Amino acid sequence: MHQKHAACFLDFDHTIFHTDQFFHVDARNSFLNLGIDALCWEQAYAAVRPTGYTIKKHLEAIIRQSGTHLPLGKMQNMLQTKFSDLKKYLFPDVIPFLHSAKEKGISLYLLSFGDAQWQSYKVAHCGINDYFDDIIFTAREGAKADVVKEKTKKVGRVIVVDNDPRELDAIKDITPQTHTWCINRVPDELLVPHDESSRLKFFSARTYAAMIGRHQHDSTKTLDEVLVAI
Repeated sequence: MHQKHAACFLDFDHTIFHTDQFFHVDARNSFLNLGIDALCWEQAYAAVRPTGYTIKKHLEAIIRQSGTHLPLGKMQNMLQTKFSDLKKYLFPDVIPFLHSAKEKGISLYLLSFGDAQWQSYKVAHCGINDYFDDIIFTAREGAKADVVKEKTKKVGRVIVVDNDPRELDAIKDITPQTHTWCINRVPDELLVPHDESSRLKFFSARTYAAMIGRHQHDSTKTLDEVLVAI
């Protein structure tokens, strides 16, 4: 009888992709250069995020709040033109991890929370699609657990890496045998921001880093430790 192989599920935002640097620093600055107010940018983001974030919703909220006459299509085109290559936002350990995991025969799954179209845009422009056996987007918080359960019925070992302990808790609830890793990409010295630059660089990741899970998850700052364990 063949031994069942291992599968590794990777979260996208704040796990393999430096979302805050891309979005809250670089994309934000690009739009501020068009005359959009910084406070309006953040307030619009806070307003639309609970509804399932998309860049279109965010820009529509900015237009409503600021009264800017910039066309929505022009703003979207600017984003797509300026940020057509997102490889630089992958954390440095990501490509070596993906390559080594594939060499070890690990099945890789990208499991991301968020609007499918917006997430697909980011993933596709990172150039990492070919590493994954499947790429799954879910717009419902907590739904990752159902995906892991369904995908791993014929798998031996299951590893999940995510920066959100709530998602990892939900996975542990229904698949307690899963080896869960809670990754925190925020440098220790920036857990409390000391200036505006450091505040924005880990704008959202810092919130997740402060959360405490109900279950025990291995903690890590990099994917290197995960690779050794699998």
